[in-house]
Amino acid sequence: METKKRLFIGTFLKTDKLIENYPRVKSDFAGIVEGKWVEDWNLHFTYHFLGEVDSTNAEKLLADLKPITVEYHNPLVLRGLGCFPNANYPRVLFVEIFDSQNILQEIHLNCKSLLEKYNFQLDTRQFHPHLTLLRIKQARRREFREKIQKYEKEDFGKVDRFSVHLIESKLTPKGPIYQILSK
Repeated sequence: METKKRLFIGTFLKTDKLIENYPRVKSDFAGIVEGKWVEDWNLHFTYHFLGEVDSTNAEKLLADLKPITVEYHNPLVLRGLGCFPNANYPRVLFVEIFDSQNILQEIHLNCKSLLEKYNFQLDTRQFHPHLTLLRIKQARRREFREKIQKYEKEDFGKVDRFSVHLIESKLTPKGPIYQILSK
């Protein structure tokens, strides 16, 4: 029997400054939003969510992704908070990721080209690198808009290198458990 894996291509990313300030952000939004905060060890962003993939295709995909799933020496700046789809109807609270050399967009497009031969149903929305902090169930909109403006230019740190991985996501009642498949 063929087993399936829930997969995505992503980058785990955090800075000391973000981890240091994360409790303050959570505290500032307490009473304004309800939802599930991402654990600090699970902070990541996604290039492409692939969904359920059978094990045979996962192995082939892992081999094909080898040139992309490497370490990149490129600065990324984490600055400011944003939300999807907008501040009037927030569903996701995130940290903005700035990439002056557009390497993240290039990685996204390279992955997309490779994934097309596998016939994955890829997200058609414009790629917007972001580090999800909170999946919002409810928000007091006016207070949320005011609070998010407070963090508009907040510096959450910088990294000089990052890695791209094929990641398996196992859903549990306590939240997802991620396992890096690419080394």
